[in-house]
Amino acid sequence: MILRPASNPFPRPHLIPSFRWMLSIFLLSAPLMAPAQQDVRFGVLGLFHPHELQLEQAGAQVLTVVANTPVHSPLFVLSGDPGHRQLLFRAEGDRVHIGSFSAGSWVATSRDGSPVLLRLTVPGKFHRDYLARLVITARKGELVAVVGMNIETAVASIVAAEMEESAPIEALKAQAVVTRSFLAASVRHQDFDFCDTTHCQFLKSPPPATSRVASAVLTTQDLVIGYGGKPLAAMYSSRCGGHTRGLHDVGMQTAGDDYPYYGVLCAWCRRHPVVWHSQVDKSNRAPEPQNEQERISAARQWGWGAIPGSDFTASHDGSGWLLEGHSVGHGVGMCQHGAIGMAQSGVNFREILALYYPNTNLISLR
Repeated sequence: MILRPASNPFPRPHLIPSFRWMLSIFLLSAPLMAPAQQDVRFGVLGLFHPHELQLEQAGAQVLTVVANTPVHSPLFVLSGDPGHRQLLFRAEGDRVHIGSFSAGSWVATSRDGSPVLLRLTVPGKFHRDYLARLVITARKGELVAVVGMNIETAVASIVAAEMEESAPIEALKAQAVVTRSFLAASVRHQDFDFCDTTHCQFLKSPPPATSRVASAVLTTQDLVIGYGGKPLAAMYSSRCGGHTRGLHDVGMQTAGDDYPYYGVLCAWCRRHPVVWHSQVDKSNRAPEPQNEQERISAARQWGWGAIPGSDFTASHDGSGWLLEGHSVGHGVGMCQHGAIGMAQSGVNFREILALYYPNTNLISLR
């Protein structure tokens, strides 16, 4: 599992004296925080390169914010009382400021150090809720926000972003297992485990406990796709175009990769094809089909809608390149469109995973 065994990213503060603050946020003496549990850590909102972030209470729990300093750490308490619900973090160099207080990093948790429902806002642009512990640091004038959450909370938040709530329950279960497998298999960043973009896993606000997504996650709790007794970094895409691919098929596999599964026929996509067309300027060289790195590079240049998938053909008509494709995404691993179609026809999540990930089995993290 990826859960961090060594260092605790939320160390206990030392003495916490009382202060008075002009902006009316409570600044109180408080007991020491309990040691945090081990979490999956996500770097969030990094695409915005934020210089300021607003933190507020999003649930019923009291939210505490403490500076990670060796001694005399001020403590802010965000409650449901008017005037005591928000804090604004501001980056200056490698320091994070709250009003007149400055620290290298700040930690937000519940009173006992457990995860808490909180809202982070990039002022004037975007906000998202997390059930997590939060650490905010700064680097060269930009804030770095890292949320640590239980792996099952992370799985539910990702499944909610990747599939509609109305999807068949067996497809939601399959997505939950695939997502959990990816999280449990590897770490993709140095300062945190994963980012919240499609580079790693798109992370949404956690779904309600009564939702079908939450039910699918709970039903499959601790289950991952295994290979050689270890979790597999399972990949997936939106539509495969009728046949999935292996990493080597899209130019993503390197020497030493132990990625055992291969491309398989996806009967659902073959019976329900989706064709996309686009045109790009003739001054650009046409990207190579089936090369995911080239596709991503070209999509950054021409726009993500220009080349939504790796399976396409390119022709030149004198005014530019005409592209016609049948897939959305890289096509490696589980096809979400195919999984939904299989589930609609009565196939269960175990059979779905067995099709898209041959040579693997389901194992438990516990």
